[in-house]
Amino acid sequence: MTKQTKQITISDLFQMFLAHIKLIIILTLVGTLIAFLYVTYFVTPIYSTSALILVQSQASFASDNTSTSLNSEKVEIGSITSSIELANTCAVLFTEVPEMKSIISGASVSIRPVEDSYFLRITSSSPDPNTAANIANRVAQTAPVVFTQYFGDAGKVDTVDEASIPSSPSSPDKLRYVLIGFIIGLVISLIISFLLEIIDTTISPGDDLYKMYDIPVFAEIIDFEVESGGKKR
Repeated sequence: MTKQTKQITISDLFQMFLAHIKLIIILTLVGTLIAFLYVTYFVTPIYSTSALILVQSQASFASDNTSTSLNSEKVEIGSITSSIELANTCAVLFTEVPEMKSIISGASVSIRPVEDSYFLRITSSSPDPNTAANIANRVAQTAPVVFTQYFGDAGKVDTVDEASIPSSPSSPDKLRYVLIGFIIGLVISLIISFLLEIIDTTISPGDDLYKMYDIPVFAEIIDFEVESGGKKR
């Protein structure tokens, strides 16, 4: 007689998991709770806010006087042909000059053009909402001074919108963390349930015998000692 290989079907898996449904529910809830507690008490919330400034160039850059360096760090503007290019240049300049670096040292700051326009959005992120707003506004207020220092009278910088103090953190995303915890808990519970069934060598009557040997079971012998509570007659 050739040995039959036991095949596990989707129905078998369903019955397997159904037999351990309490374990699956408990472990899934535990994973969800751990993720919620972690993101609530161990992940530092980050607050973000932004200010908006406008960079405008003069109508003409043809004058030779505009390229005259006021100091050794003066930026040549002969190749700047529009306010958009000037704004893109300022986006890089405002994050590199020492005057700005001393301001943004207390937070994470990004300065980016708004959809290739000559508006620059200054976004500041910090664990403290007041610090985030203060730094964004200080960068916006210092921008005209830095612009004049490096570009002279080639244009001007104006603050369009000041940064406000954020009322709620921008990160972390608690729902995302909880969802990840739920999924991890569910997957672990399913794996444990599957392993418990694999290592269980107990042969249950009827179905297990049929699956192992492909032989139908017509009758079962009752253990009278077990049925009578172990007492002999």
